[in-house]
Amino acid sequence: MMSSSSVEDPKRRRIATVLLFLCRPIRREHYDIASLKSENHRELDSLLARSPRCVLLVWIAILTLGIPPTLQAADKIELRSGITLSGKVVEVSEETLTVEITAGNRTLTRKYPLARVKAITVNGEQRIFDAAVPPKKEASNSSTNNSTLTPDATTTGLIQRTPEEMNALIAQQGRTPPRWFRETTLDFPNTLDLSWPDTKPPTWNYTRHVEHYIWDIINSNHVRYRSGVRFMHHLLQVNRDSPGTLAKIMNELGRMYFEFFDDYARAAFWWQNAKVTENERYARSDSPARLAECYWRLGNRSMAEKLLQQLPLTCGIIKLWGDLQATDRAISLAQEAITQGLEASEVYLLAGDALRTAKRYDEAIAYYEKALKLEGSGANKEQIERNQRRASGAIELIQLFDKLNFADLTDGQYEDKSYGYAGNIHLKTHVRNGMLNEIKITSLSDKQYYHAVDATIKKILRQQTVKGIDAISGATVTSEAVIRATAKAMAQGNQ
Repeated sequence: MMSSSSVEDPKRRRIATVLLFLCRPIRREHYDIASLKSENHRELDSLLARSPRCVLLVWIAILTLGIPPTLQAADKIELRSGITLSGKVVEVSEETLTVEITAGNRTLTRKYPLARVKAITVNGEQRIFDAAVPPKKEASNSSTNNSTLTPDATTTGLIQRTPEEMNALIAQQGRTPPRWFRETTLDFPNTLDLSWPDTKPPTWNYTRHVEHYIWDIINSNHVRYRSGVRFMHHLLQVNRDSPGTLAKIMNELGRMYFEFFDDYARAAFWWQNAKVTENERYARSDSPARLAECYWRLGNRSMAEKLLQQLPLTCGIIKLWGDLQATDRAISLAQEAITQGLEASEVYLLAGDALRTAKRYDEAIAYYEKALKLEGSGANKEQIERNQRRASGAIELIQLFDKLNFADLTDGQYEDKSYGYAGNIHLKTHVRNGMLNEIKITSLSDKQYYHAVDATIKKILRQQTVKGIDAISGATVTSEAVIRATAKAMAQGNQ
């Protein structure tokens, strides 16, 4: 958490002393203040590693003492002009480097063509770039929310981390708040029951029940994403003496960081502390597979695969194997899932998706048709019908692949729609100079999955295709609807 040089700073030494004092009751040991000098950062890290409650106390100290949001060394960016910058590497794409640079109290986001970048150093590792980067036309990243993208090792292939680097990154990021955290107002109804009991509420009331407030107010309103995270941290303090509730809050924090911000390090941190791979309450939820996805997205595929092999079989695991393009593994697990009694319509869909990602379209259609042949009845009727709409849409999308040619688009605006989770998603596309320049949502029913809409649009604009775009975890239905509607609109531009 702290470098050896930082401990010599008296202010930071005092901070470490306070944190150790907060953690003292957990281990019931006495700490000699005079001994907390060059070794105090090691003692602190030991405490954090051994006690989730200590993690909570450290967070409380961060909020109340004003500990600096990061003690980590800045990334180094070397330009071919000879200029060297310090900041945070946010994204490395095939053509550009995006960095955040702090100037005074302001954080500026800058993009540099890779042709101008000589090297970057992230977490002590240097990456040197080839001088010959072919220039390409750049599409504007217009969508309903212009949030900055985070690094994606799966698409850039540039950021890879060892297990030690991965654990250090997750620990460092998880123990520090995001840069926007302190500026975010804590705002929630004073009528909410902050104890968040496990009993199912008798009636739906977002002013009384936390889970209803999250669904109706936070999930459905992207401007509330940050205050939602702030609210969860407030709940951590309120429920610090209730281990079961703490685990539930930490699990929810993992989901928010994962879905809302693509902040895989902080998502992994909170899921690890919630012990989602060990807690029976979460073992068959989406959280363990998403934790594995965090490891993959952060740059260590082997850690992701190792965790997946240890988890009980769920639909989320099948999906991730498909996203990893371990297609045969995904199909094998799908067949096993049918014998275990997992929902057949969803399993067939996931098998079809894995095959579609691998461009094995005929096999994919065969699995989608299996889903269409199922008869929906009883409690699963609504779910089966929803999955059948997805299967039908996926077949339509594959058929559109044969017609679509993003290299031969006619300038103009094209509109279309596709059914999502709660209704049709209407969108308008704008082609300029032969490139897809903008995708604008004109009508959206799936407001709880706004993050998926925005993230999917950015992927399509960045890659200039709908082929090979993987759906957003946790909002697959909505994400695929955006892909289908875009494909149908763009097919008009090929006529």
